[in-house]
Amino acid sequence: MGAIADEGGFTFIEVLAVVLLLGILALVALPNYFGIQTDAQTAVRSSNVAAINTALSLYQYRNGVCPPGGPDSSIGAFLADTAYFPDGSPVDPFTKDSSTFVSNYSAATCRTK
Repeated sequence: MGAIADEGGFTFIEVLAVVLLLGILALVALPNYFGIQTDAQTAVRSSNVAAINTALSLYQYRNGVCPPGGPDSSIGAFLADTAYFPDGSPVDPFTKDSSTFVSNYSAATCRTK
């Protein structure tokens, strides 16, 4: 029987170099990914605030008053109103609910932020 001739495979140094390069790529790419995700969430939140404020302006135009504010307010009911939000209540992408918009609502200005 003959000796095993020239087995195909990678050396330890080659595997180590590939793992090192993948680690460097991950260190560069991951912070960019999380930064983009935060930017997208901020853009969605700004869009939701603009949609809520537009709907509040329409409500004020139709009814002559703004929904009352405060912890027991009807702003929460307003956000759940399918006449103004047919796809459901706008959700803050950071908190995953609409309570942020309720707590930031000002009845004096008829706006949320």
